[in-house]
Amino acid sequence: MINQTEASSQAFQNKTATAMLSLASVSATVVLASITHAADYGHRVFIAGLIVIALLWGMNLLYIRTGRKVFFLFYGLLNAWVIVGFGLVNGFWNHGMKMFLYYLHNESLPPFLAKLFMTPQIGSFCIEGVGVLTFVVSMFAAYYGFKFMKEGR
Repeated sequence: MINQTEASSQAFQNKTATAMLSLASVSATVVLASITHAADYGHRVFIAGLIVIALLWGMNLLYIRTGRKVFFLFYGLLNAWVIVGFGLVNGFWNHGMKMFLYYLHNESLPPFLAKLFMTPQIGSFCIEGVGVLTFVVSMFAAYYGFKFMKEGR
């Protein structure tokens, strides 16, 4: 009986630790994406980022406390939206690939390639670097999110 309780307690601690790692990495992705978008849209993006982070925290904590699958589902969907939208589309494509092609073509994007990006002009080193870092952090968010989804079932 005691071993079963200890095993259950250990499983809950593992799930909680994975949930917190998932939450931290996806929150970092939102913060980094907010920094890159602030250059174009101003300080309001930080408010939107805080709302997304609050929703992520709320869904995650509600699932951990109640165990209801609806919170688990919404957390997973919002997590996927952040990873795909901010990590892959914004970080990888709009910053990483754009910079790669920019330097590949002697520091200028040909017009046919410039049409492929949301913002064809190259930003400062800091903004582009944070954009690429957004992609890297989103891969951690994807890993820990997948791990949490696997353990949370």
